[in-house]
Amino acid sequence: MKRFYKWLLSIGIAFGVFCSLIVFTAGQTQWTMIRLKKEALESDKYKIINTDNHLAIYGMGLDFAKQIQSLLPEKVVSDVMAKGFGVAVSYEGEPLMVGQVVGTGSNMAEILEFQMIKGRYLSPRDIDGYEKVCVIKSNVYDLVRTRNATHIDLNGEPYEIIGVISGDEAIGEEDIFVPVTTLYKYIEKIDERSGLIYKIVLDRKGLSEEYIWSELGEKAGIKGMDIDRLKLLPYQYEEASLLNGNNAVKEFLMIFLLSLMVLAVAAFNIIHIATASIIDREREIGLRTAIGAKPGHIIRQIVCEILHCALNGGMGGIAAASIVNTLTNLGLGQFSLSFNAVSIAAGILLAAMTGLITSMLPAARAAMIDPAAALREE
Repeated sequence: MKRFYKWLLSIGIAFGVFCSLIVFTAGQTQWTMIRLKKEALESDKYKIINTDNHLAIYGMGLDFAKQIQSLLPEKVVSDVMAKGFGVAVSYEGEPLMVGQVVGTGSNMAEILEFQMIKGRYLSPRDIDGYEKVCVIKSNVYDLVRTRNATHIDLNGEPYEIIGVISGDEAIGEEDIFVPVTTLYKYIEKIDERSGLIYKIVLDRKGLSEEYIWSELGEKAGIKGMDIDRLKLLPYQYEEASLLNGNNAVKEFLMIFLLSLMVLAVAAFNIIHIATASIIDREREIGLRTAIGAKPGHIIRQIVCEILHCALNGGMGGIAAASIVNTLTNLGLGQFSLSFNAVSIAAGILLAAMTGLITSMLPAARAAMIDPAAALREE
């Protein structure tokens, strides 16, 4: 095969593998998100929120939230999470850029399985005593660790740092945890009936969602409490996904079909290039046949030539896809494309399969060349 055709074949395969891998890596990321969401739905960690049919979340008062907790089955472990609004966080007069300040009870570390790096979590004594203490994430602690900080200031008041948890905890933007009673009394300075509680977090301990909800409804009915606007949801379930829960699966299928289409177009072009190469080499192939080469030998030679070009092009496509993948992730500042050993294996397999399949037609054409007719041509 002439070098020109080898280059065309390699470039065609490289383009097909490159485009397919870009789509494939995006699909890998999408599939990972689907799997993680499925694991979240199967977790024992749940939340109760006060919402309407449009999933707008309304706050609950601390008294009301405690009543709801008391109605849960005895086996269930629960806690509340209250949001602080516009809390100024600083250290020695220097503002700290951190996430949300929230108030919780003493069970939150157990329910969400916080990894304590230093110290302890909030205790019942901290809650009952309205103590000015806090637990912070490691990313907040890193801002003040070099100065041996033992406290941070919330709205100008010092709060002792009693514990540090891992910043890898998948709990959202909550960075600083204080006793929920302290949040009401000293930080927000409002009545405990005010709606600062935005969710009740619970560990269902293996109990079914239906059982917990039926128990809650039955006990609430006896006490004459209205819980129609409460919803029991998996803790990491995004409320918006209730409206379009199948979107991720549909997107993954669309990405998969797009990948197949790109590869099919590349394969079609490769067949044309390989066929053109066979036409250009008819005299050579006819001469080999005339001196005793069997059709099987011709087919094997053509398949090996195209497969060799396909693997070379596949490696080029893999290299290009890995570079684009890295640049895309760096440019977006997030992990959008997943390029790993599976991607490399998929690229090699795609190149090999495409080369093998697309070589069949040109190889068959080469095997059927009439040596007498080929040798008569100029």
